[in-house]
Amino acid sequence: MDELTQILGVLGAYFAVLLVLAVSVETILEPISWFKGLRKKVSPDEALDDIKDWLPNDPTLAATASANAIANLTEEYKVVVADVADRVDKIKSIAAETAKGLGITKPVDDLETKLAVYVSALRAKYSVDERRRITILRLLSALIGMLIAIFLKINTFEILGGLFPAEVQQTLAIPVAQYGGMVLTGLAASAGSNFWHDQLGKLRAIKNAAIQITSGGK
Repeated sequence: MDELTQILGVLGAYFAVLLVLAVSVETILEPISWFKGLRKKVSPDEALDDIKDWLPNDPTLAATASANAIANLTEEYKVVVADVADRVDKIKSIAAETAKGLGITKPVDDLETKLAVYVSALRAKYSVDERRRITILRLLSALIGMLIAIFLKINTFEILGGLFPAEVQQTLAIPVAQYGGMVLTGLAASAGSNFWHDQLGKLRAIKNAAIQITSGGK
């Protein structure tokens, strides 16, 4: 139990350090995330949900209001209107032929078709932009974390050194390994404060369970 307590204590201290470091990284990253290209954009589905309660009962007016909302996003996402227009024409042509083959005489609704195509294009553009934004922020987070860890000399191998055999500790004491430990600390901190907060919670749960087992469940 003493050995387990020691291991849990070392891990707890390590997780706590990473939690503080992760909060520091997020604090520095917060103003950077408001720069153009790094701000989170409104998704097409969120925009439509926002106006849903305000739409008029008349289907035509409701479609027009939705079209206006989509038009604003089209400008924000810089979707090429000409490309979307070509897709609309192709889809209308296919839909008309399909309807004719099925014996449906009702004409294809032009506005609904355009809305569907625009929403589809915006969703695709939003997905690409969001993945790129998150990737950039994660890279920045890792870079900031490593810089802080190196500046403060927070070395993962030093903190966890007591958990390794003596020969491994000697290897981890060389300069290259020390810098590697600092880099590893920064990368670990980039996982985010929520992640390390959760790990601390799990560690506490393990410690409490171990105490109950050794005390006979009393």
